[in-house]
Amino acid sequence: MNKKMNHRHKFADCYDMVCLFGGLVFFVPVALLVRTQAGVSESEFFLLQALLSCITALGEVPFGHITDKIGYKNSLILYQALLLIARALLFAAFLSRSLFLFVVEAVVESEAFCFASGTSSAYLYELHGEEGYLAKSTRAGNFSTAGFIISTLSYVFIYDGLGLQGLLAATVISGAICFTLSFFIEREPQKTRNTGEHAAADTEKPLPFTKSIAAIFKNKHALLFSCMLSLFGIAWLLVNFFYADKLIKSNVPVEWLSAIIIAYSAIQMLAEPIINRAVRPGAKLSRLHLTVLSGIICGAAFAIFGALSSVVLVISAMLLIPLMLSIPEYLIGELENKIIDQLELKDNRAASLSVMNIGVNLVQVVSLFAASALTKIGIGWCFAFCGISIIACSLAMLLNRRKSTTGTNE
Repeated sequence: MNKKMNHRHKFADCYDMVCLFGGLVFFVPVALLVRTQAGVSESEFFLLQALLSCITALGEVPFGHITDKIGYKNSLILYQALLLIARALLFAAFLSRSLFLFVVEAVVESEAFCFASGTSSAYLYELHGEEGYLAKSTRAGNFSTAGFIISTLSYVFIYDGLGLQGLLAATVISGAICFTLSFFIEREPQKTRNTGEHAAADTEKPLPFTKSIAAIFKNKHALLFSCMLSLFGIAWLLVNFFYADKLIKSNVPVEWLSAIIIAYSAIQMLAEPIINRAVRPGAKLSRLHLTVLSGIICGAAFAIFGALSSVVLVISAMLLIPLMLSIPEYLIGELENKIIDQLELKDNRAASLSVMNIGVNLVQVVSLFAASALTKIGIGWCFAFCGISIIACSLAMLLNRRKSTTGTNE
């Protein structure tokens, strides 16, 4: 326990550096341009993204099972290795203008994401325990966000000087550094067996993989967490795809979008001190109540945002909404791990987390094919529907907790 608590006093460790360099993806602002300049059409680009999301959705649970067998650190190393290969393939595909290599890159990247699904959360929870999980996950998230901000700020200078090749090369280099650093992250504690009078209890075999999945689907709390994460997935898609559309309709120059993205990313980093203060010892609200309250606030902001027309209010909301999304997301990450503990699925933690997270990738697949329908409905209504759904799911979590005697306890 003392070892776990000591992690809180470190400003940064090797895992944080992995998150920092992992956030250095320099070509993100021109991801579509990288493909189209190499001869890929826009429709082919979205098909490649759909392929990536489909493979990830289908593979993340079995890959999570593999992760539980080989260990979380080993899986994180494999994730970084596959991601580095994918970045190199993307560079090669761009230079050779090969659609085949772009397809191979999408497959390799999806396999990397399969290894990542649930692994980071499981790793941090096993390494830092319930006491240190939130503090560490928010800290690591901030390092990743810092990497994103650095890459976004430097993108213009690299693009002006070296073009798209420079952006891709810089991303491959940062990926190589990230892969190297992943070997030096701390290994999670090994599962130990008791001896003596408790040895008999420890000889019981862990719940089989298929029964672990069934246990997740039978638990109402787990299903509600999965539903909430899926709604957050929709919310992030709306932010990423339709912020620009909202700016145009509010008569704000679309050129402001880059500055807004950097600003809201910086503001999003406030999630760490806010959460750490909210969950400090002696806090009046439980984790579940904090999740419900932050979810309701987030949902209300989304529902209102769609109807806003004032430039000042639109930009203010744009800057705050990502922060509002991040806070309940972090809290649900902890609640998911607690549910796994209560269901005695510790030996299948990564796979169980992947089951609860699978809705996020399914939502991405659907949204890629439904993008045109969403625009016809109206972006404002999409934000409103998403916000109302988040509020409803938050309230359902609270009501379900009150009805159950086996829910998440603090």
